Amino acid sequence: MIQDDKNAAITIHDVAAHAGVSTATVSRALNNSRPMSDELRNQVLVSVQALGYRVNLLGRALRLRRTFSLGLVVPDLENPFFSALAQRVSRAFIDSDIDVFIYSADNDIELERRAIQAFLGRQVDGLVLIPCSEIESKDNVLLADRTVSTVQFDRLVLSVPTRYVGCDNGHGMNLVAEHLKKNVDLQRQPPIFIGAGPASSSGHQRLSAFKKAMPEAKTLLGSFSFEWGQNAAHELVDQGITSGAIATAADVIALGVIAGVQERGYRVPEDFRVVGFDDVGVSFLAHPALTSVRQPVDKMTATIVEMVMNSATGVDNVANQAKTIFKPDLIVRQSSPLRKV
Repeated sequence: MIQDDKNAAITIHDVAAHAGVSTATVSRALNNSRPMSDELRNQVLVSVQALGYRVNLLGRALRLRRTFSLGLVVPDLENPFFSALAQRVSRAFIDSDIDVFIYSADNDIELERRAIQAFLGRQVDGLVLIPCSEIESKDNVLLADRTVSTVQFDRLVLSVPTRYVGCDNGHGMNLVAEHLKKNVDLQRQPPIFIGAGPASSSGHQRLSAFKKAMPEAKTLLGSFSFEWGQNAAHELVDQGITSGAIATAADVIALGVIAGVQERGYRVPEDFRVVGFDDVGVSFLAHPALTSVRQPVDKMTATIVEMVMNSATGVDNVANQAKTIFKPDLIVRQSSPLRKV
């Protein structure tokens, strides 16, 4: 019987013979386990590509006791901010030997637990979690942390010792309050906060910080969604409010607010100023361009990479500390410009 070459499994021995090196050299080149010259590694990789060889990931995992994989659990992927974070985390690991797999919990605690169990069953080298709830996600975060190196990202369950990388939400909202006080006639455009409720740490931290800085602000709470921002804008107009300086808990809410006030015939920023928070994912869609608090996502994801890589290789340094919090910046654009001198 003639063997179909297309169906024949290419082995590491075939690669070694094609490259004119030992199987041990092929293994070192593919696993990057020991230093070798670029010329020799390229020689192996050329043979790998020419033969169409595929690494047996299961065999490698059993041999090295690592799967070279990371699980990322996000609350939902319909929220463009979480989609953008997932993209940034994936991009941050491109130059590493770790593959990133993403699971959306659809804002459901049980699905969040299922996602964690699925990743633990696949023996990922690490987990990055954006918890659905500051309180209800506690057991899920503890489940992950008991088994594998785990990092909470963006949102935080305060009652667990699991490591966290995120933004200083209080500082961000203080920047917004300072901007409004310096650049807005608050008698004509009184402060308003449109937020997303206290279920997530980011939601309640931003609300608390803004209310502390501007206690006179009117407050409307809903969800992290475009629809909520739009509905909140209609609610304000229905209450007879025809001008204001609106700070929001997220850009996706701010976009809804802008759309809502414009639908009712009001202008931004002449009637309503609008300020977002995140400056990641959807802020470029705003018209006029959105003033927003910019989270330093590149710095945050770089820290996550360092944490995961350190844990995978047994390194312990300052990057593995319990909380790593970065201060954001305020990016001023047309939706709430600086006061004209």
